[in-house]
Amino acid sequence: MADEEKENEKVETAQVTPTPSCPGGFLYEIRSGDTFYALARRFGVSLEAILAANPGVDPRNLQVGQLVCIPGAVTPPTPPTFCPGGTPYVIRAGDTLYLLAQRFGTTVDALLRANPGIDPRNLQIGQVICIPVTVPGPPPCPGGILYVIAPGDTLFLLASRFGTTVQAILAANPGIDPNRLQVGQTICIPVSPVQPRACSFTLLPQLPGVAPNAGGAVWLRTDATGATQILVSATNLPSPTALGANWYTALFTWDTQRVYIPMQATPGTGVWAGGAVVTVPSTFFSSATVNVFPGPVLGGLVASCR
Repeated sequence: MADEEKENEKVETAQVTPTPSCPGGFLYEIRSGDTFYALARRFGVSLEAILAANPGVDPRNLQVGQLVCIPGAVTPPTPPTFCPGGTPYVIRAGDTLYLLAQRFGTTVDALLRANPGIDPRNLQIGQVICIPVTVPGPPPCPGGILYVIAPGDTLFLLASRFGTTVQAILAANPGIDPNRLQVGQTICIPVSPVQPRACSFTLLPQLPGVAPNAGGAVWLRTDATGATQILVSATNLPSPTALGANWYTALFTWDTQRVYIPMQATPGTGVWAGGAVVTVPSTFFSSATVNVFPGPVLGGLVASCR
């Protein structure tokens, strides 16, 4: 008898709370702590609009799990702070991460990264998630250099670094927004062609009172892409500890760019040497300087490379 009464209660409840209709809006499942006032603020609608869209609902007695209608917003919801540079989206009936990824031109993995802790198998109607900005693929870049945007980059700084102009970068990247560069975005840097070359030049003493017999040389080998192999060698140097350091470093400087090349001592020879492969613009060969620190004990000009 008791079981029959419970079953009747279930049937009665199902009849009293049917799924509401919501033309022009979307259904939202009430959670703990929700009020119509809070929902109005969250979704950018008025309290009166929510009350009108839910006739018969007692706003003082909302039940967890109850479905209510959120009418079409007059103003878009305030973007959440967890979605910088992306688009906040309110989950609707039938949504899945796969469908959202297809709709917004992104991937399920990107959605999961932008929404840590989200359960893709239990999306809730009314839940706000972040749709990340889709970073376009690498643009074609004939005769230029593909560059990955790093924190702090601007087109002005990149133009100065690579010896080009902001206008040239914009022309090589149609559709790019210079005010909204995304970290990790790949853009094309148009640069003057770098002629393949191999050359060397000597380094001269800079501290004759400390290292009067110091000497050194730099070897450069560059291919057509601007990838340059740099080798630096120095001899007759005092121990770096005498100058307050533990090792020597070669510093190449041009425009606003710097490249540090750590050097190591060759046991029993008194030779310090180091090398690296870097991508450089054509201005590197006309304006770069090199100094060996601490000190500097040695220095030279890349323009003297022959």
